[in-house]
Amino acid sequence: MTDTPNAAAFVVLEAFEHVHPDRCAEYEAAGIEIDNKVKETEPGMVVHALTRVSEGPDAVVYRWLEIFDGADALVSHFDNPAVKAHIAKVSESILVKPTDLVLYTSWSDDEKAIWNARLGGSLTFAPVRAGYYLTR
Repeated sequence: MTDTPNAAAFVVLEAFEHVHPDRCAEYEAAGIEIDNKVKETEPGMVVHALTRVSEGPDAVVYRWLEIFDGADALVSHFDNPAVKAHIAKVSESILVKPTDLVLYTSWSDDEKAIWNARLGGSLTFAPVRAGYYLTR
């Protein structure tokens, strides 16, 4: 799968989820559950952290910070049956809108297009102006 020049470098993903204010306890419990499953099944997940970033009358916004040991680990996460089940569960009645996915990568525009197509076409790429991504 790592057939693009920068695919082995770390990949950072932020997933912003907008939760119905009355469903936060249920959402956080689901977060703990998926966190444990990801830790058990995804050796390429370097960081998996959930934070509460803002509150409003219509939604509480949470952010998953996820750091992957390369593009293959990112693909494994998207393909993980436990992650797919978690997304289906929270999307059903806990979230008030679709999740916003933002990736931080060292990929070229061509690589971004390739990986976005491979991963469903719903990714946004942060306009990184400076920085670096390690490769193990």
